[in-house]
Amino acid sequence: MKFLKLALLGTAALAAASVSARADSLDSLKAAMDSLNISAAADAPAAAAPSTSVVWTGYVRAGVTTSYNGAGVYATDIRSYGEIKVTAKTETAVGEVGVAYQIQNNNTQTAAVNTAGEVGINGNGSNGAISTDDISGWWKMTPNMTLSGGFIGTLAKSSYSWDAVATNWWSASTGGGVYGGIPNGDPAQVQLAYADGPLSFAVAVEDSNNDLTVNASASAVGVTGKLGYKMDAFGVDLQGGYWGDAVGGLSPAYSITAGAGYSAGAFSVGVAAGIDQPLFQPVAFTQTLGSAYAKLNLSDVAHLEIGATHDFGTSALDASSGQTTVGGGIYYTPVKQLAFGVEAGYGTGNSLGTVGGNYTASLISQFMF
Repeated sequence: MKFLKLALLGTAALAAASVSARADSLDSLKAAMDSLNISAAADAPAAAAPSTSVVWTGYVRAGVTTSYNGAGVYATDIRSYGEIKVTAKTETAVGEVGVAYQIQNNNTQTAAVNTAGEVGINGNGSNGAISTDDISGWWKMTPNMTLSGGFIGTLAKSSYSWDAVATNWWSASTGGGVYGGIPNGDPAQVQLAYADGPLSFAVAVEDSNNDLTVNASASAVGVTGKLGYKMDAFGVDLQGGYWGDAVGGLSPAYSITAGAGYSAGAFSVGVAAGIDQPLFQPVAFTQTLGSAYAKLNLSDVAHLEIGATHDFGTSALDASSGQTTVGGGIYYTPVKQLAFGVEAGYGTGNSLGTVGGNYTASLISQFMF
């Protein structure tokens, strides 16, 4: 019994000494932290890491196309096309930063086959090369101002021209562009854009994407700009560009276009016109181009569109002088992953008599994710 009492007294004394030592240690630690002006970790939450959102989209298109090239040659093809795009953006301490990368299989056939009659028909096999488009990056410097670069489409094209708004999967002829196709395709560019409410403005330096088969030493860099004003139902834009021949010996190029669009419920229309001087011509000449379009939503899952372009130029050097193209289609999308389209286009002969009337028509299916 006496031994048990001694054991209990010893345990109690040890516990008291331990608590006293722990309290002394905590007091010493707190004093040291106070002297160094260090707050407890719980009082300083760690900054959240930037979050990146990534979105993948893509589709495969397949259908039947028939055409006539205006020179007595008819062609029918089973065609396919595939595309995939990834877009990623991150909110950082200096604003949103993002990139977009898109690749597609154009199944492009050789020029010899196209020359033999398949004008406008570019592919019916799986031997086509993978190509890229819409490769871009951007930095949203402020809520209103964005710096971007890559392949993002020329600023010289009106947003209300038929070639800019047409669905035109394969056959709804758009006439090659009111801006004259300057530069060729999607140019490499660096762009600064500003938008505030209905008003937008952008400037860019663009490459011409010039065809080196015209002049192996040719090089052209352009400056473009675009001014837009867009309300809920009505919008207008004014844009232009200039591309100079850095080597000399061939004509520079310029383009000035303007457009307007109006939408009311299920119906929308637009017109655009412009004047341009094509790039790298031995003798300079101008084109005067115009276009118009109309779109109608037939239901929540189907819409109809039609448009036309005309070249008002009279120069003997203008291969499309006096030419009119018309095109359109009906598109049905029962669900967002599936769509069908019937479209067709027709181009008249030019005023020079060197190009005859031609047409193309397609029945198309598209599968999306």
